[in-house]
Amino acid sequence: MATPQKVLESSDGRLPSDEKNLHDVLSEFSSVLLATFDTRTPVLASSPTVNARPMSIAKLDDDSTLYFITDIGTEKVGAVADSRVAHVFAQSNTRYCSLKGRIEISQDRTRIRELWSKVNDIWFDGPEDPRACLLIVRPVEAELWDVSGSKGIKYLFQSFRALLSGKTIARSGGETHEKLKLREH
Repeated sequence: MATPQKVLESSDGRLPSDEKNLHDVLSEFSSVLLATFDTRTPVLASSPTVNARPMSIAKLDDDSTLYFITDIGTEKVGAVADSRVAHVFAQSNTRYCSLKGRIEISQDRTRIRELWSKVNDIWFDGPEDPRACLLIVRPVEAELWDVSGSKGIKYLFQSFRALLSGKTIARSGGETHEKLKLREH
């Protein structure tokens, strides 16, 4: 059974509950895997190469836009310049997130200074270092799996019952998995 897609729109400026849920899940993570597509060096025939790397989140906006500080001279920035699409993956013991979005490069020094943390000094000579840039991911679609709280207890109970009975677990119908189509930015 396919999970229904939820289109998130709100005319009053408040976050719909599903979009808030996405933000709540993402706010649990200080780092995620950022995957980009490199069309310049395909591994298999003409297929783009997918490269994923762990990235520290510099900022998470209320609309779940993610900001990362990185080096302008890296391969990932070159890949971003080519494809403008990225995936973000995050995982905890009870929550999982797969997000697809539009990615852009920014060298806005004011914004970089605003998002700068002491840990960035490991790689750069301060926020004015011309190599420092921002990668900004604006989510378009997301999938969430959540087995925390009461959902997790229900899931564990259903799993235990399936193990004891020898029957497979029934699909949850979206209680622990949801697909979200977000507003375009």
